[in-house]
Amino acid sequence: MNVAEAFEIVNDNGVFDSGFHRRLRIKPVNPQRVKVGSFQSVGAKVDGQVAAIRTSQEGNVFDIGIATETGTLSRGNHTIELSYAAKHQFAIYDDFEDLNQDISGEWPVSVEKATVELNFPEGFPKEAGVSAATGTDFQFQFDCVQTNLPAGVRYETTHSLSPGNHLFISARFPHPGYFVSNSREDGYRAVLQNYPILFPGFVSLCGSIVFAAIGFMVWRRAPGDLVATSAVPSGNSPSPSFWREIMMVYGFPMVMFALAIIPGLNFTYSGHGGISWFFVPLCLPWVIARILFKIAKGSETSCRWYKSFFKITIPSYIAIALPLSWAAATSIRMTFGLPISTWTFFALMVSPFPWWYFT
Repeated sequence: MNVAEAFEIVNDNGVFDSGFHRRLRIKPVNPQRVKVGSFQSVGAKVDGQVAAIRTSQEGNVFDIGIATETGTLSRGNHTIELSYAAKHQFAIYDDFEDLNQDISGEWPVSVEKATVELNFPEGFPKEAGVSAATGTDFQFQFDCVQTNLPAGVRYETTHSLSPGNHLFISARFPHPGYFVSNSREDGYRAVLQNYPILFPGFVSLCGSIVFAAIGFMVWRRAPGDLVATSAVPSGNSPSPSFWREIMMVYGFPMVMFALAIIPGLNFTYSGHGGISWFFVPLCLPWVIARILFKIAKGSETSCRWYKSFFKITIPSYIAIALPLSWAAATSIRMTFGLPISTWTFFALMVSPFPWWYFT
């Protein structure tokens, strides 16, 4: 979003002797904004002359100091022109994009009049809703005069803004993809920004393929007693099948991973009573219970088969659980804003004891 601002100031009482400071709020990362808001390509002029610029950051405020070459502003009237590129200002939802922007900023002096124009190079987006208001963050009124433009809209204040009050706009655009970064601007980073689940999903897919390939090679090269039916007692029980046992033993953990990773299904991981949080700590205890049951109830030959089976599959499960935990934690964080780390989710999935119940 390219921003051009113009300020007409009166420096009679010395408020701006040390320069003119434009303070911009930095928008933080949240589920609808995958990158912190930033301001780039800053340029300024004072009375038509290129100005000296000093930028600094204090907490969530980006300060742009503007002055003449001497670092000061003389008394009297001045016109300040400021331009910059504001990036990652929109909140991106599945079906729409929101922009809530402080236009005037807060000043220690009154602002006699403020005007904001929104211009869209490709025309005003259809079905977009834009409004402007004055006041504070907690008390405001929609009292600005609106003027429709050929490719946008303009709002003007109807009264002066006292110190602590500001002019801000709220806009909703119902067609997603209009304002997010594009590949021409940010390259592959734009793709990752617009599709935050893509990278962890791709890593998880690759990990699953690698895991399946390793499992297939191990199965083909495994000792005969892993696959040969003659190596297992020929009682009424069917012979163990490598892939059937994979599904029986690890199917439950894989389902819990899938529910966490796939958007739309991960509502069961909500921070407000999501039922999956009750079952996740039971994933590895379930595997261990299957191990003990199969070894305790099986014959000597069957025990050897299952011991070889678990020696192969348990390390493989722990290895694949790490990238899947990353994908799960990212999906949950993007969907609900729930601050769960990859290592916490990984610990839940590979812990032999359900410690989560006691935290």
